[in-house]
Amino acid sequence: MGFYGPEPFDTAKAVYVWTGLGAPGFFSVTVEGQAPNYTSGIQLVRDEQWVGGLAIKVMGWTGPLGQGTKPYKVSGSFPGSFLKEIVIIGSNKNAVVKVTEIPFTTDEEFAKNADALV
Repeated sequence: MGFYGPEPFDTAKAVYVWTGLGAPGFFSVTVEGQAPNYTSGIQLVRDEQWVGGLAIKVMGWTGPLGQGTKPYKVSGSFPGSFLKEIVIIGSNKNAVVKVTEIPFTTDEEFAKNADALV
């Protein structure tokens, strides 16, 4: 039986995409790491109780525990106003990540930059 909880991560990056729609844009967050065997359903979840910014938790289902690890990469997007830094929370550490901005100039440029996020 698996248990839902925080997962370890190695690296995290965050990009803020300005949508140009007269409203706040969104954060595109990507996290990579080594999950313990047997882990599934890893996802990024906004910490709704975090005050003073944006905190993202790396969550997944682990169990039964096995030897070794398996690499993973997961991405998510979160709407909100621009912040220079966000916090990523995992089972092995909390990290402050600097946010890179992608400005909105034209629809074509936005589409090109959006493709680079994936």
